[in-house]
Amino acid sequence: GNNVVIADGLTLTNGNIGFASGHGINFAATANGTTMASELLDDYEEGTWTIILEDHSDRAFTLNSSQTTGTYIKIGGQVTITGYFIATAINSASGQSRISGLPFNILGNDRNYAAMTIGFATNLNITAGTSVAGVGIINSANVNLTNFDATAGTTNLTCAKISGDGQMVFTMTYTTV
Repeated sequence: GNNVVIADGLTLTNGNIGFASGHGINFAATANGTTMASELLDDYEEGTWTIILEDHSDRAFTLNSSQTTGTYIKIGGQVTITGYFIATAINSASGQSRISGLPFNILGNDRNYAAMTIGFATNLNITAGTSVAGVGIINSANVNLTNFDATAGTTNLTCAKISGDGQMVFTMTYTTV
Protein backbone atom coordinates (compact mmCIF):
# COMPACT_ATOMS: atom_id res chain seq x y z
CA GLY A 1 0.00 0.00 0.00
CA ASN A 2 0.87 3.65 -0.11
CA ASN A 3 2.91 4.80 2.87
CA VAL A 4 3.66 8.51 3.17
CA VAL A 5 5.70 9.94 6.05
CA ILE A 6 3.98 13.18 7.03
CA ALA A 7 6.33 14.08 9.86
CA ASP A 8 8.69 12.28 12.23
CA GLY A 9 6.56 9.57 13.88
CA LEU A 10 3.46 10.28 11.76
CA THR A 11 2.52 8.33 8.63
CA LEU A 12 -0.38 8.10 6.24
CA THR A 13 -0.96 4.56 4.96
CA ASN A 14 -3.91 3.70 2.71
CA GLY A 15 -5.91 6.56 4.22
CA ASN A 16 -5.06 5.69 7.85
CA ILE A 17 -3.03 8.03 10.04
CA GLY A 18 -0.40 6.16 12.04
CA PHE A 19 1.61 7.23 15.08
CA ALA A 20 4.96 5.83 16.10
CA SER A 21 5.13 4.17 19.52
CA GLY A 22 4.93 6.75 22.33
CA HIS A 23 3.21 9.31 20.10
CA GLY A 24 -0.48 10.17 19.80
CA ILE A 25 -2.94 13.02 19.80
CA ASN A 26 -1.74 15.86 22.02
CA PHE A 27 -4.46 17.56 24.07
CA ALA A 28 -2.04 19.90 25.85
CA ALA A 29 -3.78 23.07 26.94
CA THR A 30 -0.59 24.99 27.72
CA ALA A 31 0.47 27.81 25.43
CA ASN A 32 3.97 26.38 24.92
CA GLY A 33 2.59 23.06 23.60
CA THR A 34 4.35 21.02 26.28
CA THR A 35 2.75 17.61 26.54
CA MET A 36 2.18 15.94 29.88
CA ALA A 37 1.60 12.17 29.83
CA SER A 38 -2.00 12.69 30.95
CA GLU A 39 -2.68 14.87 27.88
CA LEU A 40 -1.46 12.39 25.25
CA LEU A 41 -3.97 9.93 23.74
CA ASP A 42 -1.64 7.18 22.61
CA ASP A 43 -3.62 3.95 22.98
CA TYR A 44 -6.78 2.56 21.42
CA GLU A 45 -7.63 -1.14 21.44
CA GLU A 46 -10.62 -3.37 20.85
CA GLY A 47 -10.62 -7.01 21.74
CA THR A 48 -12.01 -9.95 23.64
CA TRP A 49 -11.27 -11.49 27.02
CA THR A 50 -12.18 -14.77 28.68
CA ILE A 51 -14.80 -14.46 31.43
CA ILE A 52 -13.99 -16.47 34.55
CA LEU A 53 -16.64 -16.91 37.26
CA GLU A 54 -15.03 -18.19 40.44
CA ASP A 55 -14.85 -18.01 44.21
CA HIS A 56 -12.17 -16.06 46.08
CA SER A 57 -9.94 -19.17 46.18
CA ASP A 58 -9.78 -19.35 42.35
CA ARG A 59 -12.17 -22.35 42.13
CA ALA A 60 -14.05 -21.78 38.88
CA PHE A 61 -17.62 -22.48 37.83
CA THR A 62 -18.16 -24.24 34.55
CA LEU A 63 -19.69 -21.78 32.08
CA ASN A 64 -21.62 -22.47 28.89
CA SER A 65 -18.81 -22.54 26.30
CA SER A 66 -20.60 -20.13 23.97
CA GLN A 67 -20.85 -17.50 26.74
CA THR A 68 -17.26 -17.22 28.00
CA THR A 69 -15.98 -14.39 25.82
CA GLY A 70 -16.43 -10.74 26.78
CA THR A 71 -15.48 -7.69 24.74
CA TYR A 72 -13.47 -4.63 25.67
CA ILE A 73 -12.55 -1.22 24.29
CA LYS A 74 -9.53 0.59 25.73
CA ILE A 75 -9.10 4.29 25.02
CA GLY A 76 -6.06 5.70 26.74
CA GLY A 77 -6.31 4.60 30.37
CA GLN A 78 -10.05 3.87 30.33
CA VAL A 79 -11.37 0.36 29.68
CA THR A 80 -14.99 -0.61 29.11
CA ILE A 81 -15.87 -4.30 29.33
CA THR A 82 -19.08 -6.14 28.52
CA GLY A 83 -20.05 -9.76 28.90
CA TYR A 84 -22.66 -12.43 29.38
CA PHE A 85 -22.30 -15.75 31.13
CA ILE A 86 -24.43 -18.80 31.80
CA ALA A 87 -23.17 -20.97 34.63
CA THR A 88 -23.64 -24.69 34.02
CA ALA A 89 -21.96 -26.11 37.15
CA ILE A 90 -20.82 -24.64 40.46
CA ASN A 91 -18.11 -27.36 40.83
CA SER A 92 -16.25 -26.88 44.13
CA ALA A 93 -16.70 -23.08 44.23
CA SER A 94 -18.00 -21.82 47.57
CA GLY A 95 -18.21 -18.65 49.60
CA GLN A 96 -17.87 -15.28 47.88
CA SER A 97 -18.09 -15.03 44.08
CA ARG A 98 -16.27 -12.87 41.55
CA ILE A 99 -15.70 -12.35 37.87
CA SER A 100 -12.02 -12.44 36.98
CA GLY A 101 -9.82 -12.39 33.91
CA LEU A 102 -10.41 -8.72 33.03
CA PRO A 103 -8.19 -7.72 30.11
CA PHE A 104 -6.23 -5.17 32.21
CA ASN A 105 -5.70 -4.68 35.93
CA ILE A 106 -7.62 -1.92 37.68
CA LEU A 107 -5.27 0.85 38.80
CA GLY A 108 -4.20 0.57 42.44
CA ASN A 109 -5.52 3.77 44.02
CA ASP A 110 -8.58 4.02 46.25
CA ARG A 111 -10.10 6.47 43.78
CA ASN A 112 -10.06 3.76 41.07
CA TYR A 113 -12.55 1.27 42.52
CA ALA A 114 -15.15 0.74 39.79
CA ALA A 115 -18.80 -0.30 39.82
CA MET A 116 -20.11 -3.06 37.58
CA THR A 117 -23.66 -2.76 36.34
CA ILE A 118 -25.58 -6.00 35.90
CA GLY A 119 -28.51 -5.27 33.63
CA PHE A 120 -29.91 -8.79 33.43
CA ALA A 121 -29.73 -11.74 35.81
CA THR A 122 -31.81 -14.89 36.04
CA ASN A 123 -31.85 -18.24 37.84
CA LEU A 124 -30.25 -16.77 40.96
CA ASN A 125 -31.09 -17.83 44.51
CA ILE A 126 -31.63 -14.29 45.80
CA THR A 127 -34.49 -12.62 47.64
CA ALA A 128 -37.13 -11.16 45.33
CA GLY A 129 -36.79 -7.40 44.99
CA THR A 130 -33.04 -7.35 45.60
CA SER A 131 -30.46 -6.64 42.93
CA VAL A 132 -26.92 -7.69 42.10
CA ALA A 133 -23.92 -5.60 41.07
CA GLY A 134 -20.15 -5.76 41.23
CA VAL A 135 -17.19 -3.79 42.55
CA GLY A 136 -13.91 -3.79 40.62
CA ILE A 137 -11.02 -4.39 42.99
CA ILE A 138 -7.92 -2.19 42.67
CA ASN A 139 -4.57 -3.80 41.81
CA SER A 140 -6.38 -6.75 40.25
CA ALA A 141 -8.35 -8.04 37.29
CA ASN A 142 -11.25 -9.04 39.58
CA VAL A 143 -14.80 -7.87 40.22
CA ASN A 144 -16.44 -8.98 43.48
CA LEU A 145 -20.14 -9.69 42.96
CA THR A 146 -22.55 -8.17 45.46
CA ASN A 147 -26.22 -8.43 46.44
CA PHE A 148 -28.23 -5.42 47.68
CA ASP A 149 -29.95 -7.47 50.33
CA ALA A 150 -28.95 -5.84 53.62
CA THR A 151 -30.53 -2.89 55.40
CA ALA A 152 -27.23 -1.02 55.36
CA GLY A 153 -26.22 -1.90 51.75
CA THR A 154 -24.67 -4.93 50.11
CA THR A 155 -23.39 -8.35 51.03
CA ASN A 156 -21.12 -10.52 48.93
CA LEU A 157 -23.00 -12.61 46.39
CA THR A 158 -22.18 -16.18 47.32
CA CYS A 159 -21.54 -18.94 44.82
CA ALA A 160 -24.61 -20.78 46.15
CA LYS A 161 -26.77 -17.77 45.17
CA ILE A 162 -25.55 -18.03 41.57
CA SER A 163 -26.05 -21.81 41.53
CA GLY A 164 -25.29 -24.03 38.57
CA ASP A 165 -27.55 -22.24 36.12
CA GLY A 166 -27.30 -18.52 36.95
CA GLN A 167 -26.96 -15.98 34.15
CA MET A 168 -25.80 -12.35 34.04
CA VAL A 169 -25.24 -9.61 31.48
CA PHE A 170 -22.82 -6.93 32.68
CA THR A 171 -20.77 -3.87 31.80
CA MET A 172 -18.14 -1.82 33.62
CA THR A 173 -15.78 1.04 32.88
CA TYR A 174 -12.56 1.26 34.85
CA THR A 175 -9.18 3.01 34.92
CA THR A 176 -5.73 1.57 34.19
CA VAL A 177 -3.53 4.70 34.47
